[in-house]
Amino acid sequence: MISLDFYNKTTTKLGQNIFNKLLDSAHKELVADGRLSKKEDWLVELSLVGTKAITQLNTQYHNKTRPTDVVSVSYFQDMFENGSTENDFSTSKNGEFGSVPSPLAGEIFISLPYARVQAKQIGQSLNDELQFLFVHGLLHVFGYDHMKPTDESHMLRLTYKILGRK
Repeated sequence: MISLDFYNKTTTKLGQNIFNKLLDSAHKELVADGRLSKKEDWLVELSLVGTKAITQLNTQYHNKTRPTDVVSVSYFQDMFENGSTENDFSTSKNGEFGSVPSPLAGEIFISLPYARVQAKQIGQSLNDELQFLFVHGLLHVFGYDHMKPTDESHMLRLTYKILGRK
């Protein structure tokens, strides 16, 4: 299971429901693709941010001093590259000190102003664009990239499957 902690750091009223409804589908597709096992529990943090924050994040993580639509920070990727696809601590357990939370797989930061512009440019709703960016960021968190054309097409296919689009 994938859980979501949501932070809206903008003045626009948006809730996490548009993202929550994608989590089961994302988990199912990541299991089918061999990236996760059925019993794994992961936490992802999603923050909606403004232009200044996304520019700072893009500079910090990608050395690009310009705004972008989404920045993902993966902690899962480090575990995956070290040969561990299953996390022994991924299932919440009740111990003598209480519940152990699901491990943080990564963080996703979406620029709301950038998403608005992109949605308008391609003629889709803001919610559809935000969902697309969320799934794109989520796939990056779980180790997918689009550096090679074959990886890009695989990532795009997974994105559309998770979104329920053709």
